[in-house]
Amino acid sequence: MNNFLKTNSDTQGPKYELLLITFLAIIVFILYAKTLTGDFIFDDWHNIKNNPYIRLTQLSPKSLIRAAHESPLSNRPLANISFALNYYLHRYNVVGFHLVNIFIHIASGILLYFFIGTTLRTPTLYPHNIKHEWVPFFTAFIWLVHPLQTQSVSYVVQRMNSMTAMFYILSMLLYAQARLAEGKRKRRVLFSTLPVAGILALGSKEIAATLPFFIFLYEWFFFQDLSWEWLKKRLAVIAAIILLLIILSVIYCDGNPLERIMAGYATHHLTMAQRGLSQFRVVMFYIGLLLWPHPSRLNLDHDLQPSISLVDPITTLPAIGAIIAIICLAILLAKKDRLISFCILWFFGNLAIESSIIGLELVFEHRNYLPSMFFILMVVLLSYRYIKPKWGTSIILLTVAMVCAVWTFERNDVWRSPVLIWKDCAEKSPQNPRPFNNLGVALAAQGYLKEATAQYHKALQLNPHYADAHANLGQALARQGMLDEAINHFLIALKINPEYYEAHSNFGIALAIQGRHQEAIQHFSAALKIKPNYVKAHNNLGVALKRQGHLQQAVEHFVAALELDPSFAAAHNNLGMALVQQGRLDQAIEHFSAALRIDPGYVSARSNLEESLEKKKQADKKPLNQQ
Repeated sequence: MNNFLKTNSDTQGPKYELLLITFLAIIVFILYAKTLTGDFIFDDWHNIKNNPYIRLTQLSPKSLIRAAHESPLSNRPLANISFALNYYLHRYNVVGFHLVNIFIHIASGILLYFFIGTTLRTPTLYPHNIKHEWVPFFTAFIWLVHPLQTQSVSYVVQRMNSMTAMFYILSMLLYAQARLAEGKRKRRVLFSTLPVAGILALGSKEIAATLPFFIFLYEWFFFQDLSWEWLKKRLAVIAAIILLLIILSVIYCDGNPLERIMAGYATHHLTMAQRGLSQFRVVMFYIGLLLWPHPSRLNLDHDLQPSISLVDPITTLPAIGAIIAIICLAILLAKKDRLISFCILWFFGNLAIESSIIGLELVFEHRNYLPSMFFILMVVLLSYRYIKPKWGTSIILLTVAMVCAVWTFERNDVWRSPVLIWKDCAEKSPQNPRPFNNLGVALAAQGYLKEATAQYHKALQLNPHYADAHANLGQALARQGMLDEAINHFLIALKINPEYYEAHSNFGIALAIQGRHQEAIQHFSAALKIKPNYVKAHNNLGVALKRQGHLQQAVEHFVAALELDPSFAAAHNNLGMALVQQGRLDQAIEHFSAALRIDPGYVSARSNLEESLEKKKQADKKPLNQQ
């Protein structure tokens, strides 16, 4: 490391720090190696597996822009581009996706290490330097191996979260280094790089909108010694930050933040006020998980009872009181204990967006990824302050880190497959229907249809109006040949949610199996009207049209499916069969061959290719015989 990455310790030279960083990287990789083959789950399907816009077959500005801004979460363009680059390099091989997540996590921890070291060298803190050279290391170590981070690392789509944190902490580091830089040229370079890092953070996830506020707070705390005179002179800057936050809110909410917030409650069972009240208990729950993150307490889909009022449940009011008291404590401590105060404000401030009245899910562990950085720093600082002797503190913190590492290794067991993670959720949230439904999906994907059917029934026992469970049950029943029952569940699903395009498509498949092709075509068409880029519906509609004799229309839908997903082997095979019927053997052979390149074990495509090659051979001989 060079002077740019200088920490608070004069004894830690570049080789020494490189050794520490290498140690951290190796430990993290060992802890997460078992998740490398863990398949896509939950929101991975919507944002990655079923997202046609990330399927890059060639690198070009146009394809990258489409991936960035036409993907489902278009407000997170950088994360979308990263998924697209993964696909370009290795298609849907999950190992590559997980490797990138692990490397981002390691990079975030390393940046945290240097940022804390730099912070301890700021003018306000340096004269009273704690002289604990191990504070940056143990903070980064415990944060990297903390079990709560598994959801941000092992869950592929949460790269959006970890990438934001990486660029966010990089931005903070660049600012701190720029303020401490001795040369004007170096300061200019650092300050000019800072906006780039900030934009990259914001382009990964909207929670980075708090960055300007925390840079300003960092300056006031650690460089201006909480000077009120300085603050008064910067009222225009404060106004600019507030205006920037308002502008970002308007941009990200399509010009109407209130309408966008209210729209989030259309599919929720609680009101805005109830969510706001619930978040006080949620934040206290997060603090509990940070302090005692045993795997038995961790869950992808927590089932937390919402707060209906200040006294229902009874813990709501105490949670509100506790959080207000902690924030007041942070304000009171600001003069005497600057860094502890900043740690508290960092934690609550970086939870503020997702733990607010915005209509998101109540609880997700990954939301603690960025806030937990300075929460853990606070724990490490207090440990060095109050545990005697000092060498004993290092031993205790090392023990804490190793316990966390063991628990993270244990927690990552369930991230090895969708079946394991949803079994874990179902056991820990027995009154929540979603884990049972998703466990059924995971079992069905592995061919365990009877077991999947049982899980769907459990979900429907908990919530008879669960459209997803009805649709998935219908699909499982159809695959078992129970078409009448399947159709009944598709009808219920569509009655609950008429815009359920997947239910329309699967309903169409069941009707097609019964020979009711015209009705099937209507449902495939309905699915495409709702979601024009739904690849499976294009393919299914093509099959139904081909069976009705509408070859050219069928070809058009197969082509549309392949434009959206060039690696869709079944669409290549189906297009090939339609082209054979049109007498276009050369093109048909190309598509059968493409299907086999994608899936060498595709028996139907191989048979079709052999038949087409034989027909072409006979067709090539025919003119010679005539001569």
